[in-house]
Amino acid sequence: MNVECPVCSKDDQVVAVPGAVAAGTTYKIGRVRLPGAREVADLPTAAALGASKHVMSRTQLAVWLSFPSRHYTAWTRNQGYVLLLVAALMHLVMSLIIAMGQDPAWGEVLLAPFCLTGLFWGFGLLNVLGSYGARKRDRVEAPAREKALAVWESLCYCARDNVAFEPGVGVPFHPSETREYIFGFRNGQR
Repeated sequence: MNVECPVCSKDDQVVAVPGAVAAGTTYKIGRVRLPGAREVADLPTAAALGASKHVMSRTQLAVWLSFPSRHYTAWTRNQGYVLLLVAALMHLVMSLIIAMGQDPAWGEVLLAPFCLTGLFWGFGLLNVLGSYGARKRDRVEAPAREKALAVWESLCYCARDNVAFEPGVGVPFHPSETREYIFGFRNGQR
């Protein structure tokens, strides 16, 4: 099936957007230090790749045309529970140490460790509450993301005119406007 560009009416330079993203994305294997922070939008960090020996780079075109990723990694959802577990274990150990001392009061045994573990309790609770909000937001955004993914998968890119478009709709747009198109303009028409 040949798809013609709505700007130049030719099909020799037209490729599917997922293919253009894949062609502009490179994976390297070796002992390299991964970027700790996002230097380019949608470029995953070491945690997102799940290994310390891989690095991924993208061309600017691939970044513009890529489907937007979520702004968190999967393991961060549970780090609040891990912090609460660490706080509980530290609190238990410190309470036992204080209880073995000379004639301690029970209020002292139970409350004194909060001086050292309070920070872990606080950050753990904040992360648990934050992950609850993220899960709730994911449930609300899931239908919109599914529709946007279906639109994104049908998009084409013309290298001659540097435009992306959806076949049959005939509205060309600059690759940097991909997110606005799949989440805004196009979803409003369906």
